Amino acid sequence: MIECRLVSSKRQTAFGGLCVLGRYLTDEGVLEPLSSVKVAQKSVEHSPAQKLTDALMGILCGCKAIYETNVRVRPDVPLQQAFGRKRVAEQSTIQRTLDAFTEHNVAQLRQAVESIGRRHSRLPQHPYDQQMLVVEVDLTGLRASKKAELSTKGYFSGSRNATGRQLVRVSAPSYGEIIFSKLHPGNTNSCEVLKQTMNEVERVLGSSPHKRQRTLIRLDGGFGTDENIEWLCSCGYQFVVKGYGGGRAGKLARSVVEDAWHEGPTTGQLLAIPTQEEAPRYSRKTKTVLRRWKDAKGKLYTDYLLSTLTDLTADQIAKLYDERAGMESGIKGDKRGLGIENRRKKSFFAQEALVLLAQLSHNLLAYFKEWLLGATDARKLGMERLLREVLAMPAEARRTRRGTKLSLKVPELHPWAQALACGIGARFPPSRWRAILRKI
Repeated sequence: MIECRLVSSKRQTAFGGLCVLGRYLTDEGVLEPLSSVKVAQKSVEHSPAQKLTDALMGILCGCKAIYETNVRVRPDVPLQQAFGRKRVAEQSTIQRTLDAFTEHNVAQLRQAVESIGRRHSRLPQHPYDQQMLVVEVDLTGLRASKKAELSTKGYFSGSRNATGRQLVRVSAPSYGEIIFSKLHPGNTNSCEVLKQTMNEVERVLGSSPHKRQRTLIRLDGGFGTDENIEWLCSCGYQFVVKGYGGGRAGKLARSVVEDAWHEGPTTGQLLAIPTQEEAPRYSRKTKTVLRRWKDAKGKLYTDYLLSTLTDLTADQIAKLYDERAGMESGIKGDKRGLGIENRRKKSFFAQEALVLLAQLSHNLLAYFKEWLLGATDARKLGMERLLREVLAMPAEARRTRRGTKLSLKVPELHPWAQALACGIGARFPPSRWRAILRKI
């Protein structure tokens, strides 16, 4: 026999870890800068800032589309209360607010996101004198309908004749944070956006000549034109860049004798240093490293790396560049976990608002690992697993009558329950927060 009843649960939540994060954000007033976004829209029950908070909750819950807010967020009473919301707006209301975004509203939201970062990010306190700040820039395609604004044909990995937009993202891998992100038309190339993007990064980080000298820019081949490399040299940055195009790489490889090639740090990869006469020259001294390898079918590939770190060996430069794979896997994790490619809006400014909310979500998760997971094993999780396994942890949440304390009961058998309980216990005294392990 099966029986089904409709009940209103005020304690059971499917997002125990997210309740912890939401309560912390509410207590500390982290999301208050969102109130500066003023959308030209009549507010009946929910303000624009509240609806942006609701959209943010949906992203952190793993909603692949805005309409899933009605299914995953609105029924979860403890989650809404943790974010200071009595009732989350209906999905169509959130959609209309995003559709009403203008270029001015996007600028307001960007300013709010950057304001949150300046207050809570560790980047402004980076010790430049002790170590260089590694900054990575990448351009990734976000597919969209042909009818969407500024959606054109371009390069979209794994899709031929696809249409969409291009997203440029700048990240700091040492801190796991996104520094800057911006949406561009679908036919935008990497080499076209580097100067504009780096100017924005300098604005966000408050760069100076000393900081530029202690900043290492890591770029793939799409950015590595001679013009861009010369511009980086003139700005004083340190860099490791893959050269643009394969014609020069083949010419350089032919100038190297066979005995000059040696095994690199990656299995099956050969490295060589071309002669000074053959290597490209710029206004600053650079070192060129040739790479050669074969794929599974035996096809030969050749490219070259350029770096201002001339004291490093060829193996060290190649290994330093190979670490850039972490950013590419991070973008894939955000596409799967935060769904940055799944939420598609016809309006260009609405889509850029979602991009900024996804950037804020990514950074909040990075802060969450620092704030509430401390030295636990869960701190090593990527964004996708953190969202799906730690934030989406079933729990029983209780609040005191005054709402000053949150008591969370998490299932003892959950693999990350111990990490969450220990992290909260280390961060807060028992009189304020409690996380209880319980067999469920």
